[in-house]
Amino acid sequence: MKCETCRELLTAYLKDELEEPKKAQVEEHLAQCAECAKEAEGARKVLVIVDRASEPSIIELVNEIVQGAIEAGASDIHIQRSSDHVSVRYRVDGVLHETRKLDRSTYLAVVDRIKQMADMSVSDRNVPQDGRLHTRYGGKDLDIRISTMPAVLGQSVVMRILDRTVVPLLSLDRLGLRGDTREKLESLIHKPCGIFIVTGPTGSGKTTTLYSILQMLNKRERHVMSVEDPVEYQIDGITQIHLNRKVGLDFPTAMRHCMRQDPDIIMCGEIRDLETARMAIQAALTGHLVLTTLHTNDSVGVIRRLVDIGVERFLIAASLLGAHAQRLVRMVCDDCKEKYAPGPEEVAWLREAGIEAAPEKLWRGSGCDNCRNTGYRSRIAVHEVFALDEQIQTMLSEDTDLREIEQAVAAKLVPMRHDAAQKILAGETSAPEAMRVLAFTPKYE
Repeated sequence: MKCETCRELLTAYLKDELEEPKKAQVEEHLAQCAECAKEAEGARKVLVIVDRASEPSIIELVNEIVQGAIEAGASDIHIQRSSDHVSVRYRVDGVLHETRKLDRSTYLAVVDRIKQMADMSVSDRNVPQDGRLHTRYGGKDLDIRISTMPAVLGQSVVMRILDRTVVPLLSLDRLGLRGDTREKLESLIHKPCGIFIVTGPTGSGKTTTLYSILQMLNKRERHVMSVEDPVEYQIDGITQIHLNRKVGLDFPTAMRHCMRQDPDIIMCGEIRDLETARMAIQAALTGHLVLTTLHTNDSVGVIRRLVDIGVERFLIAASLLGAHAQRLVRMVCDDCKEKYAPGPEEVAWLREAGIEAAPEKLWRGSGCDNCRNTGYRSRIAVHEVFALDEQIQTMLSEDTDLREIEQAVAAKLVPMRHDAAQKILAGETSAPEAMRVLAFTPKYE
């Protein structure tokens, strides 16, 4: 008997599903082949764990973990093993909170149960895997993206919870965009062609902002396409392409084929390299509006980032409309909101953010059951938007020093710090929270 044949029969044999003649053949081969015997022992262990993962107690535990995260409004579930225990943590309003601990044997069964739910391979423990499942809970239509990663002490599992019911509700109003900043953004995204870039670090809400813009622009008279990795929310009326690098469908290739589909607007999930940047610029210069993202600390940094990628300055001047940067700050809990006298550090920060006369009292949360005693509940974005004007275009074309260009751009926009300060004065967020989130935003002086 060949080893490949034995491998096909192995699972049936271990489950005692073979008839006696075939069972005897397998046993004879296992007695003669050390390699297959070792594989059989490994498969036996996997089947034991799989059986454990199918036990009602494990199924109930996994359901409790997922349901608890949904009820807490968590964006992610983290299951991670340390030297002495396994922790289950929820990311609520951008911050991780430990909710329970598991013992090692339960942890293995929980991980395998999650893999089973997402049609992932239970036996592959030494390679990263991605999966996805769909569920409904509490009237919500939910997609859960699952990532497993082999680590020194065991597999790390992260589950991203995406609420599909929020898609119709996505709008600029819900993002906290107001006043001149909103007017400037709307004027840019209604241009017939050019590139508009949303920037910020991972977890700053860039995707939500892009989807909100797409919702606004999604009209019957327009053909809107998106290239995403992955598609997080499905929007009616938009042709959404999910990347598949195994068959050669990456960002540049997808963008190239999108332009053959007669689009008016193309959303490219992220510019990661020069080839993608050039395809986005080509689309913009041939009459398309292109929406995309970059990882920069603020909107001003977009120009330097594009130059660092390798984009020629004259192409940036010819194609870039402007950029929007944002961060997410936690909102003060309405149920435990109270006034307090700000300290000198907070007053100094507000003055630096453009608030000349700091108020005598600010708002903070004292902590209650409704906010998990954090003083915060939900999040709101703080924004800044810059539009490329004739002066900046000329400076780019004349090869002016990048630092001078950045200073000129910074002088023309209302920075995120000022937007955060206005939201502090309105009692929407707290000074310590804004100072924490915006601690590393650059200054141009």
